Amino acid sequence: MLTYAPIPTTDLYFLNSCGDLVARPWRRGPVARLGANVFQCGNRYLVIRRDRTKVIERVLANPKAEIIYLIDDDLHAADDPSLPHAYRGRLLALREGIFTDMMARATLVVTSATQIAEGIAEKGIPVRVINPAWGGRPRPDALPYQPGQRFDVVHLGTGSHGAGFDFLTPSLAHVLEKAADIHFHYFSNSTRLGVLDAHTRVHRHRARTWRSYRQALSGFRFHLGLYPLPPTPFNNARSVNKILEYTLAGCAAMYSAAWGEAHGLQDGKTAFLVADDARNTGDGINSADIWSQRLLDVIAAPDLLSGVYSGAKTVFEQMNDLPGQRAFWQDVFIRDGR
Repeated sequence: MLTYAPIPTTDLYFLNSCGDLVARPWRRGPVARLGANVFQCGNRYLVIRRDRTKVIERVLANPKAEIIYLIDDDLHAADDPSLPHAYRGRLLALREGIFTDMMARATLVVTSATQIAEGIAEKGIPVRVINPAWGGRPRPDALPYQPGQRFDVVHLGTGSHGAGFDFLTPSLAHVLEKAADIHFHYFSNSTRLGVLDAHTRVHRHRARTWRSYRQALSGFRFHLGLYPLPPTPFNNARSVNKILEYTLAGCAAMYSAAWGEAHGLQDGKTAFLVADDARNTGDGINSADIWSQRLLDVIAAPDLLSGVYSGAKTVFEQMNDLPGQRAFWQDVFIRDGR
């Protein structure tokens, strides 16, 4: 019995591409599943973030174990004060526990971002970077919109995106005042926007389980996604995942221009890129004003929305490389499996 429900990391970085190679009660496979997030192929073990103590101890007890550890957060930035207290506490516990054990034994570490890899490489441990990969495909067309109609905007971030919500709140307040048709949505079990949460066009949805969220994503009906990433230590190592996620949700998205993973995007063609370094630009306009004005400009240009979504789908096809991820794991972990 699995104590932990499988986490998004396990699906996005392994099972979506290699799930059919994992043995199940009704089929054979070269990979055995020891826990929710631990897999075995001969003397090679893949440990993804965390698992039950007994499962981890079983891996560490094998003196011949070749351990591959996958981590998709920068745990060196786990004490980032912009993170919610409870989330920060979980990351710190992970860093001081399983992560430390894995750093002492891993023959390879796999990460989701170059910044994480650089920090691990400094320890002399071999490290590789891979992208997440989703199952499914984006819908053919963006949600239709014409000026004067309701315009639905969403932030798909979770609890770790506190800095982004704080940054976005004054921009949203301005846009809600200026544009009567805009509605803002986010997913959280607690309020994140202060007094703005009482606004009639702000919609807080209950957080979903990973399984429920994954199944619902392609059915969302939003016109635009927002993903501000103020340059905090933790944000600096975000993966490309939200680029894929917003596209699967069927909408174009607005990202922080300074975010490293956004550098491959083209403003006005595959995404909307906006400054958000929280410093005054020198002409009396701050970055929150820039975000709110850009959002108002996008609402006024419905034809641009569909074109940017079309470009985002092209980026999705390039980034969401399920065959490439499968080949990676067959090379470093499964090897003799087909």
